[in-house]
Amino acid sequence: MIAAVFGVPMAGFSGYLVSLQFTVRASVSGRLCAGLISLIGLIGAVSFLSYALQRFQVGVDRDGWMVRIGRYRRDLRWAEISAVVIENRERGGRRVVPSLYLVPAPRVSLDVPSGLRATVDGRPAVRLFDLDEPKIEDRQFVRDLAGLAGDRLEVRVHRLHVMLPSEDARQRLIPAFPPGAEGVRTQRWLNRRRFLLFVGWYLFAVVPALLLTGFTARLHELLGAAVAVLGLLAVVAAYAQFVTLFSDAAGLVDIEVEIAGTELVRVVGDRTFRDDMHGGTVVVLPPGAKRGYGRAWLLGVPHVVALLGDPRTGRLRHHDDLRALSAVLRESPHETDRAAARDIDSLALQSQVGDSTEPEGAENARLWISLTKAGRILPWAVVVGSVLLTGGWMLESTHYLGDAVLLICGVPLAAMWALYTLYRILELLGAAWQAAWQAVRKNH
Repeated sequence: MIAAVFGVPMAGFSGYLVSLQFTVRASVSGRLCAGLISLIGLIGAVSFLSYALQRFQVGVDRDGWMVRIGRYRRDLRWAEISAVVIENRERGGRRVVPSLYLVPAPRVSLDVPSGLRATVDGRPAVRLFDLDEPKIEDRQFVRDLAGLAGDRLEVRVHRLHVMLPSEDARQRLIPAFPPGAEGVRTQRWLNRRRFLLFVGWYLFAVVPALLLTGFTARLHELLGAAVAVLGLLAVVAAYAQFVTLFSDAAGLVDIEVEIAGTELVRVVGDRTFRDDMHGGTVVVLPPGAKRGYGRAWLLGVPHVVALLGDPRTGRLRHHDDLRALSAVLRESPHETDRAAARDIDSLALQSQVGDSTEPEGAENARLWISLTKAGRILPWAVVVGSVLLTGGWMLESTHYLGDAVLLICGVPLAAMWALYTLYRILELLGAAWQAAWQAVRKNH
């Protein structure tokens, strides 16, 4: 649907340019230029329309797989498949996403088109789709697939592996919290507070430091240089102390944690953190015990590793997740951990049954978050502009300090702001494209 919306206007615009070749008098070079633009537009329109009209259907049952992707049509029996693999792949050069692959049995040819062709452990395979593309629930999908594929299924993505049926009751995934639309509201709540702190930092740290540097430089350039250095240190220290106050809580909203035996495992980007829940260091922190976490109860080892409640509303996690944590802590040889288990058990008694919103209520959450992060370009532009204005102001009254402020602070800040702007715009475009891709897949 989205691709068709782009493709039809492009086709119409290309047709308009072609019509100009016959209705408007122009030079030969002008006609050639219009013809070239028309050709490019037509090629783009054909690409968008062909993508919008291609079919996407993948089905699996006890008999095997049915694959209908574009012009590729194939039905595969389970006897023809040696492995079903879920592993990460890089998409867009930077983002890593889990993808689903089918590996055929020896001497079985899939005749895969180049767009779907892949290799898994040196074996030819077909890449069906990335797991963030269709509208599926990861937990149920992996469990259903395990029931059909049996020993053929290989899950090589850490957070998905723990969703497989396991005889170990202490292997459990604790989902990100709050879920769905509630998580988006919490992120919005945290971002608003971070923005207010940013405004306060700018008004009460950046502006006074710049003004004081400018006025003292008029009295004596060396004094102005000393004030500039001290002001820079104060501005950086104030930013680290106040503006980042809610950053840790915002990061924990998006993080899933896994109970693996006696360890609590967190995956942040490409890094995996493991904390021992039988080490005698686990604590349960009430709201207000740590700044920057709002009304949330916290799990610490002793640094905070998980939210037990919503920072915005104080609503507790689902009681099953809380009891899964306390069950492991209860078996610890250390009294500190067992005391934390009792605290979590008391929270589980207060926890609501179920969630007030489903995860599907925030299917465009990533796009919204990217949009709000792109909005940070504007306040940072004000900071960079203020530094450049101060340096230009001091050029009139100083011999060297004005140039130093511009070259040492202003120009590097402007360059970093330009790179930051490009990064945020590309991230926003990527999120928009991903939302459009999912919309197209959902309509097929």
